[in-house]
Amino acid sequence: MRNSLFLAACAACTIFAASGPIAALAQQNADVTVIVNGSRMNFDQPPLEQAGRVFVPLRGVFEQLGASVVYQNGTINATGDGRNVSLQIGSNQATVDGQSQTLDSPPFVEGSRTLVPLRFVAQALGASVDWNNNTSTVTINGGRGGDDHGNNGNGNYNGNPPMRPMNPAAYVTNRQPQGNTGPMTPISADFAQPMRRSSVRVTIDGNDVTPSVYFNSNGFQYTPRRPLEPGRHTVRVSGMTQSGASVDTSWEFRV
Repeated sequence: MRNSLFLAACAACTIFAASGPIAALAQQNADVTVIVNGSRMNFDQPPLEQAGRVFVPLRGVFEQLGASVVYQNGTINATGDGRNVSLQIGSNQATVDGQSQTLDSPPFVEGSRTLVPLRFVAQALGASVDWNNNTSTVTINGGRGGDDHGNNGNGNYNGNPPMRPMNPAAYVTNRQPQGNTGPMTPISADFAQPMRRSSVRVTIDGNDVTPSVYFNSNGFQYTPRRPLEPGRHTVRVSGMTQSGASVDTSWEFRV
């Protein structure tokens, strides 16, 4: 009887000890909403909240703020509108326009995605950042050095109201294919305004095919590398125009 009680107590202690890290992990994967220049961002890897800091996937944030990104051997280099930002995976040291800065929390890898501290990245690119604790929402404005977003280039709002962009879907026209089509039909669309090439992303059924997309000054075209499965397929195009307006649209077709 005593042995049974002892084993039961050990099992209870084991369960209790394991519950701590599990609960902490649940807190890290909190539901955080990120809004950049009025547009809600959708990430393939959800934002994480750790040690009071929100982390988001690398390219989503940089490119939405108009910066081009090069990632190699654990080093992240971003350039946008005259600003240069460099971070290192696992390091609290960063460089902004040649000046060394210290991060509260370093970038890290989660699964197949590199996550970066949202506030630091946004402010390094000249944007203002606000956090609403009641709704777990991060609101970012600017990132292009000022002018039409009302920022004066150092992250402070200068009082000018931001531009009201067109419907994000209106920037992408002549979307093909439509309706029923063949399994190898090229996928294409035109841009109503010049786009920031580095910001454009094209996905098919949630899979990023951007590296295989052919871009020109008027739009893009993508030819599937293998026949698409029969059924419904969704194309999504997102990015930013040269004037800083957000673009986000999708359409469907069937094979």
